[in-house]
Amino acid sequence: MKINRHIIIASHSNLAQGMKDTLEFFAGDKLKITVLTAYVDNVPIDETIKSMFENIDSDDEIVVLTDILGGSVNQKFFLYINRPHTILLTGMNLSLALAITMEPLDSYISPEKIKELVLDAQKQIKYENEISTLVSEEDE
Repeated sequence: MKINRHIIIASHSNLAQGMKDTLEFFAGDKLKITVLTAYVDNVPIDETIKSMFENIDSDDEIVVLTDILGGSVNQKFFLYINRPHTILLTGMNLSLALAITMEPLDSYISPEKIKELVLDAQKQIKYENEISTLVSEEDE
């Protein structure tokens, strides 16, 4: 079974557009990515989000990546988490976004797989100064 997966990247200002551009740099422009750059045009985002969901078939999978946990953009998408085949992830980073785009389209992404992808993305966040110190100490 092949599914249709839609990725919505939503952020305050233009972060989402930059994330989309970077994903397309790595994965090509054949991805189904919709961007919401909130609050840059004084248009309320509620209707924009509603329209996004209305224009996607109910059997299609939607993965929403937002910028800040508890932020207004995330809160607006939270209203849609009970829609079947809808995944809402916040605190997005490029590692997570890339992993989502690379998931096979032969099935919906399982909750277990999502948890694994999130954990892997969290592991990408490192305090490099500390790592550099540890490496230097090991070299001595």
